[in-house]
Amino acid sequence: MSKNIAYGLGILLVALLLYLGLVTNSSKTTPTGLGPGKPAPDFKLKTLDGKEVSLSDYRGKVVLINFWATWCPPCREEMPLFKRVYERYKNKGFEILAVSTDTSVDPVKKFVKEYRLDFPVLLDTDNISSLYGIQGLPTSFLIDREGKIVKVRLGKYKEIESDLKKVL
Repeated sequence: MSKNIAYGLGILLVALLLYLGLVTNSSKTTPTGLGPGKPAPDFKLKTLDGKEVSLSDYRGKVVLINFWATWCPPCREEMPLFKRVYERYKNKGFEILAVSTDTSVDPVKKFVKEYRLDFPVLLDTDNISSLYGIQGLPTSFLIDREGKIVKVRLGKYKEIESDLKKVL
């Protein structure tokens, strides 16, 4: 019996270490090969009010592309930080494109209203998350003014402000 417990704890420890390795991955490439130094693929998506937006519209700005969902607890936790950072740096050439992977627009509208988000929130109706190789939420891409990826962050992006200061 104690061998089974030790074996189970060993498996649990390995699983935990693998999980932590994935969650703290902050600069590796995605399964599609996107990573630091690579150009961020352009895309077109619609905002909640139907306006079409493309990544190339923001060339010359530093852009945070954040893939998220309303049902994702870490996504909900990082949005207030993104809101504060956006307010602080939007006049210095910083933009956030929050790409919701939700399948219904109503929870997204409710979320945006509740959190009072004033940066563009896009609906991933064209499955851009696949183009970017998203495997977990939240996942963020920090893009420089030339359209190249500076950082890929899986999990809560707590260090966004310090990374942003280096790029702005």
